[in-house]
Amino acid sequence: MQLEIYTIMQSARVYITIIACLMLVVSCSRVDSSLKELDMLIDERQLIQEEYQNQIDSIYSSVLLDMTDADRFACYGQLYDMYRAFNIDSQLHYAQARLNLADKLDGLEYKQAASLNMAEVLMRSGMYYEAAQYMNDVTIQPLESYLWPYYYHLRRTMYGLLSDFAIVESDKQLYDSLTHIYRDSILLVQPEGSFVYELVRADALAAEQNYTDALDVLQTYDSLHAILSNEQGVFSITMAQIYREMGNVEAEKQHLILSACSDLRGAVREYVSLRELAMLLYEEGDIDHARRYMQCAIDDANAGGMRGRSIEVTTIYPIIEGAYLREADLRVKLLYLFNFSVVLIVVFLALFLVYYARQRTKLATLNKRLHKTNIDLQQSNQITTVYVGRYMEMASLLIDRFDNWRKTLHQYVKNDNIKQLKAEVGSQKFTQEQLNAFYHNFDEAFLNIFPDFVDQVKELLVEGVEFRMKNGERLNTDLRVLCCIRLGITDSVQIASFLRYSLSTIYNSRTRMRNLARGDREQFEQKIKKI
Repeated sequence: MQLEIYTIMQSARVYITIIACLMLVVSCSRVDSSLKELDMLIDERQLIQEEYQNQIDSIYSSVLLDMTDADRFACYGQLYDMYRAFNIDSQLHYAQARLNLADKLDGLEYKQAASLNMAEVLMRSGMYYEAAQYMNDVTIQPLESYLWPYYYHLRRTMYGLLSDFAIVESDKQLYDSLTHIYRDSILLVQPEGSFVYELVRADALAAEQNYTDALDVLQTYDSLHAILSNEQGVFSITMAQIYREMGNVEAEKQHLILSACSDLRGAVREYVSLRELAMLLYEEGDIDHARRYMQCAIDDANAGGMRGRSIEVTTIYPIIEGAYLREADLRVKLLYLFNFSVVLIVVFLALFLVYYARQRTKLATLNKRLHKTNIDLQQSNQITTVYVGRYMEMASLLIDRFDNWRKTLHQYVKNDNIKQLKAEVGSQKFTQEQLNAFYHNFDEAFLNIFPDFVDQVKELLVEGVEFRMKNGERLNTDLRVLCCIRLGITDSVQIASFLRYSLSTIYNSRTRMRNLARGDREQFEQKIKKI
């Protein structure tokens, strides 16, 4: 029972290993396919960004038309949103335009919205003090309710960034606490079950290191809703960050690729995913992809005026560039090594030709050995031919005998002679007859090939040894065992199976013959093989 359980457990381990390998292969194949798509988007990003700029220009053309200040304020807001991740200088321009226009409009909400816009763009530029001043100008009580999520989001983002850069532990704890407060505030003003609500809820769980529940929140939302194109980037980067904390590198990589693809399709120039993917690939040794993605991140950050992102990327890029240059240098060295190897191969080839010429003098000796081998093969072929003929004949006779026996049994059944049928089936007579016929054919075939086998065996034994044969038999059990050894069948289990003897009979016979051997008993069976 324990052996069966152990066997099942071993089989289960094998199956689990196979399934894990297959999953790994599928995962690697999926990542490779996604990287190809990402490479294609990087090649096409110039066209994508030009098309996006054309969309902005079409909206800007409407600003030149005659419209009310309120409509112009809304149009500036649309341009502000479109420039958010595309060009921070243009975003700042329209934030200031909205702030200037708000002074002309009757209504506190215009001033509040413009101040929040200014706070956001200054915060993204790293000017946290100036951003805080604009945010402090906005108080939550008179703030329009539709601006609450935006206000809480900016507060949570600002304190989160301040926590990241804090060098004093007490300051970091304070900023973490404020981040947590404003994260909870976002949840209070967002519709439960909405994209932002679930994303912030997952972020809160991850902040508490409850990564499994955070992942479950996002996966549940993904299974119940279609992620919009403008949501895919932030959704995938959040998933990637959770997988990173869980130690699942392959899943992290896959979601970083999805996020980067979404950013490039949406003409986003301020992104994190492509930079983090470059670092991950660099750590895995994929220097070419890492360098290309980091260069793309630098180019887009510079083109969009994202000075904060440029600083982040340029601090990392020299590391990857250095690794790329070292790899390039290694490739040059490998090329030199390859050329040197080719020269060595040519030299070795010349030496081999000299060696080959000398070896031709030894071919005569090898030919003689080959001739002897051919003679041995001819003898082996003769043995094969005789035995094949014999056993084909025996098989045919055995088929006829079984057919006659079948007819006899059928006649008993037909005549309802059950008693005779049982006697016939229970008798060993038929089996013994076939076994005797097998021994007879085996003896005849073997002695036809080795007619002096019995006499030569006697010469290897001590004097006075005689073999007793049953009536009509030319060989006995001991001689048949020795015949098998002469034919190359040395395994006792195989001999027992072939001759239909018990394994103990084979062991006893071989021991008995060795004990009767003349000279070295351990060499007896080797001498039998040479008869």
